[in-house]
Amino acid sequence: MNSIAPAALDSTQLAFVHAVETDIRLLAPAGSGKTLSLLHRCAELFHRSETKPSFLIVSFTRAARDELRARLSEPAFAPFSTRADIVTLNGWGHRRLRAMSTQPRLHVAEIERANLVRTVLAPAWSSVPELEKGMKHQPFKLPKLLADLLDTMKSLAFDHEDGSLAMADQRLESLEELGLLSLLEDFIVKFEDLGVLDNRRWETFLEVALPFFNTACMQQFATGSFTLEDQKYGAWLDQRRQLAAGNLPTPGARITNILIDEFQDINPLDLALIMKVADLNQSALTIVGDDDQAIFEWRGAAPDFILEPDRHLGRPFKTYILEKNYRSPRNIVEKSARLIAHNKRRVAKNMHAVSNVEAQTFMYSGQTFLDSVENVLDEIRSFVGKKAPGARMALLSRKRAQLIPYQILLAREDIPFCAAEDLHLFLSDTFDRLLGALRTRTMAGLGIAVPTIVDDVMALCNSVQRYPLRRVEADAMARHVRSVRPKSYDAAIAQLETYSGPIRGQTDEGATAANFAIRLRKLLHAPTVRAAIEALQTLYAGFKKDHGRGSEDIFLADPPFAYLAEFSETYGEDFQSFVDDLEKAKDTLVKLPGMDSDDSASEEWKKPVHLMTALRAKGREFDTVVMLDVVDGIWPLRFAQTERAIEGERRLFYVAMTRAKKRLILTSSGRIGDKPTILSPYLAEAGLP
Repeated sequence: MNSIAPAALDSTQLAFVHAVETDIRLLAPAGSGKTLSLLHRCAELFHRSETKPSFLIVSFTRAARDELRARLSEPAFAPFSTRADIVTLNGWGHRRLRAMSTQPRLHVAEIERANLVRTVLAPAWSSVPELEKGMKHQPFKLPKLLADLLDTMKSLAFDHEDGSLAMADQRLESLEELGLLSLLEDFIVKFEDLGVLDNRRWETFLEVALPFFNTACMQQFATGSFTLEDQKYGAWLDQRRQLAAGNLPTPGARITNILIDEFQDINPLDLALIMKVADLNQSALTIVGDDDQAIFEWRGAAPDFILEPDRHLGRPFKTYILEKNYRSPRNIVEKSARLIAHNKRRVAKNMHAVSNVEAQTFMYSGQTFLDSVENVLDEIRSFVGKKAPGARMALLSRKRAQLIPYQILLAREDIPFCAAEDLHLFLSDTFDRLLGALRTRTMAGLGIAVPTIVDDVMALCNSVQRYPLRRVEADAMARHVRSVRPKSYDAAIAQLETYSGPIRGQTDEGATAANFAIRLRKLLHAPTVRAAIEALQTLYAGFKKDHGRGSEDIFLADPPFAYLAEFSETYGEDFQSFVDDLEKAKDTLVKLPGMDSDDSASEEWKKPVHLMTALRAKGREFDTVVMLDVVDGIWPLRFAQTERAIEGERRLFYVAMTRAKKRLILTSSGRIGDKPTILSPYLAEAGLP
């Protein structure tokens, strides 16, 4: 049968559509028309086949799924529309989970997953002495950590039906090769921090984690109690069982072609599930994606799968590459291609921009980041003032802390903006404690005898050390301070200094209480807002970076003091205005629909200004993009030391700069905090600005 020849497709798209090979890798850079090409490929396969194939088209976001479904109604695709199942992998897996369990119960929220561990999965942790002891001492933190561990081990394709140490060792070897071992190393650190492990050896970790994982999974399937990750994990096990039993689908039910979009974003469990579905149905595979946009290794995705499909999928793939960019300005296409060519682990591409329009690119430089803040604010004011329908501007950062000054200033000026959910540092418990400390400093400066003096002093004491005081000890200390009915903060601190009771179970003749008093005075007598911020940064362990607690409190994952202290300098001695602006920023935060949201057309998403980390920008595009603090140590992060890590950072820079449709603005600082900086090496590699 003759092929169809869609007039709208270019030569590279047509080559893919008309390909005769069974298994295909389509490399489709941003803006290359992959959605259209993918659907025309299905139309071609349907047209040329006598038996009328059926298609499973897998997307990794609901927004992408909905776009594909919407286009099926177009005349070119209507003939095969009833034979195409367009679904997310989670959605497809959920169907299988419902078939496996009569009434599956999904535990989605963090508190639901933690309660699942405490109750239904109690047989799993109670059978491991280290975990049983840990649950007694850490009844709130450990269940959350175990819930995360359970999901992570599933996403990394650990297998409870095998459950052997040999299986676990094989998984660790594979994860090390894929550069994903750090995902489990984080758990080892947290377990040690909670006293569950007494060392960081892998053998010790597996002695605890593996029996918990095996028993927990069995308990979940026995009770029908699942998390979102079980939609894929359960489906993988189901397809594997069906294949082992020889229960092949009937010809009418067989999936003849599986097409997977965004293949660079799949994790080991995704890969295992896809391969079992393909093996069971004897399906042809088409994997679609862009290795240059593989930026989700932090959540278990491995670019190795799209870079070496023959090896990881166990069958030969023919590669096709879409080479025309229909979206980006010509200079953005050229400069981003120049940048990404420095990566060694990639597939070379010869991209051409269809547009002859060039984006405006320039840089705001200054001695400190504050020097460029006002320039960026002027850009924002001008952009918003034009009130162009549908126009959007994004401020992209590598670290959350870079965006804090803008969140405060935009809120202060009542400029409409939205911030991605990973930026909600202002909504963390630790930020509330910091805000409370600054309120206390503000009240102390006014010299007013407020009725909350003792409570305020005790709140500060709870932040001096890494963990809050024990309740009994805190109550005893508070009674001691209240006994003199202090009329000022200084009087309360003077009484605190005389406390000689136990603190953290230790009695030291009042030395610890005296140390508390020194730290409290340093804050309450700070002459400027910046001095107060620096006192909290250096003297209060409760605000310091805490790897173990960072997953629960976004502030502690990367405390923003360097940016917050420098920004606070503009307030001088005006504590009240600073506190007011922080509170307004917190009150005006809104949630930007996430990458997997069905609500991408919401009113919040339509706001003109968007603040997000570069990781959140993938799949988006903006009229103006501002990349903040493009200096070495941030782009790339200073922790990126290996070639794999540096290449991952370069891919992230590539994704960020290619979001710009009309203007790309860069900022740089001569120093951040007390540390001098140099420009990011990626600027020279790309030929920017």
